[in-house]
Amino acid sequence: MQNGNFIRMLTRMQNVPRWDEYAPRFQDNAASHSFRVALFSLMASYIEQEQQPVEIDRLRLLGKALFHDMNEVITGPIKHRTKKEPTLHDHIQAMEQQASEKLVALLSKSLQTEFTDYLVHAEDDTIEGRIVEAIDTFDAMLFARREARMTASPFFEAKTLELKNYLLAHPLHSIRRLTTSVFAEDEMAHFIDNALMMDTIRRWKGRFNTIDDNDATHAFRAASLGLFNGLIESKKYGVTIDTAEVVSRLLCHDLVEGTTGDVLGPVKHATPITAAAFEAYERAEGETLIGLLPDVMRTEFHRFLVEAKDDTYEGQMVDVVDKLDALIKMNMERKLNGVEYETGYRAQLKKVQTAYENPSVVFFLAYVLHDLDYVTT
Repeated sequence: MQNGNFIRMLTRMQNVPRWDEYAPRFQDNAASHSFRVALFSLMASYIEQEQQPVEIDRLRLLGKALFHDMNEVITGPIKHRTKKEPTLHDHIQAMEQQASEKLVALLSKSLQTEFTDYLVHAEDDTIEGRIVEAIDTFDAMLFARREARMTASPFFEAKTLELKNYLLAHPLHSIRRLTTSVFAEDEMAHFIDNALMMDTIRRWKGRFNTIDDNDATHAFRAASLGLFNGLIESKKYGVTIDTAEVVSRLLCHDLVEGTTGDVLGPVKHATPITAAAFEAYERAEGETLIGLLPDVMRTEFHRFLVEAKDDTYEGQMVDVVDKLDALIKMNMERKLNGVEYETGYRAQLKKVQTAYENPSVVFFLAYVLHDLDYVTT
């Protein structure tokens, strides 16, 4: 098993560009896109269940949404038009399946069944697969619409209209509802816009970075690692944990920064009074965001966003994974940027080693971090 190599490949998703041949105003990549697909799929699941009594496995939904494009770290991005070319379609489909299977083979045997479903069969005919496939298009429409508004690009204007018409005629009620909301510019549309702009909130400001990072790519990595950790704990160590809850919280835990911005930790925690003031401010802004959502999902999203790091085991796991993702980022940086990040990496590693005893953290430190340092693909 090479779990660390799987995590390394996962981090490379932010190096897979989207739309770059059209020179967009906003840079997009497979990691940011997958974060949004997971978040909007989560929203769609509640809307869909309000309309009809359909059973939706949210962990399965989130897994498919997060990893549906991961094979692109091997195949590279391929234009939709090229994928649909009759002479190429079967060849590309077979190549993508082989790439997904290669990625799954890096994982522990105990995880391979679930990840085969998430990667190889991501957009299948299940309700979860159909939602992910539709939200994949919905996110493309959102991106094209933002570009059309910012640049008046004829291409993006035409693409927005094309995708809007497709989505408004979609058989799933949730997809039609989300699309109608966006163009009505109602309250839920403002929540969606906030999520869309997470790729503009840069992280690690004030440091020299060789690897750019923003809230969207961070949320993708954190949610993916949260799913990995949750399955490690439940499948390998028999821990009772609601992994879908962990992933949902990790997707939402930084959404408030679309309003507040990403304030550096030393500033937030300069004094106990300052820390309390920031906590109150962010909680108030989070409550405002929750107020934009339909009633059917407010209770759950309040927990995901405002109470993300509460005292439950799932809340503690969100805090753990947030720190592990920082460790991954600093580990990547220190190899090319040791002056800026070596000291911080060692301090973060010591903090994780001494503060957490969760089985998934022990597994991460013993196997995943080792692979990230020493094993090559």
